[in-house]
Amino acid sequence: MTNIEQFNRCMTTFWRQHEQELYLFFLGRLSDSEQAKDYLQDLFLKARIIADSFCSMDNPRAWLFKAARNMLIDNWRKNRKFTELSEELPVLDSDTQPIEKLTTCLPQTLQKLSEQDQYIIQACDIEGFPQLMIAEQMGLTLPAFKSRLLRARLKLKEIMLSECQIEFADDTSICCHKHDDQ
Repeated sequence: MTNIEQFNRCMTTFWRQHEQELYLFFLGRLSDSEQAKDYLQDLFLKARIIADSFCSMDNPRAWLFKAARNMLIDNWRKNRKFTELSEELPVLDSDTQPIEKLTTCLPQTLQKLSEQDQYIIQACDIEGFPQLMIAEQMGLTLPAFKSRLLRARLKLKEIMLSECQIEFADDTSICCHKHDDQ
């Protein structure tokens, strides 16, 4: 039996077992049956591309769902709406100086977090990905993910308080930048 015949037999059997589950996975996230079918077909083609290793994987179902999640994330990124910026630069107030300092301080403080905390904050708070999408990608329930996000934000706040010299008006909003004479 050739590799192609082996793949066809393996893939046909596997696909029959999981096609409906994968279709429902896409449909639940896209809410459009035609688009879900297109994604399902693209996923099948991705599996076909790695035909040599697909059927020998320990858990091909997990690979398919990971590939499906990645396809959805790529689609979300591609279709994300951007606001066009004006060609004119606004006149900066003296109040923007603390914001500028925070802008330079934030990347440095992010580097002091664990890789996972960096990823969570980057994905949710900076890039604006939906929490549910990131939770699913990480294999977490939404409540577990929200707990991790909260812990990461608290760690970032603690580092920013010491490193960036900021003050908070209350527990959540930044009020101002500490002056050097304080």
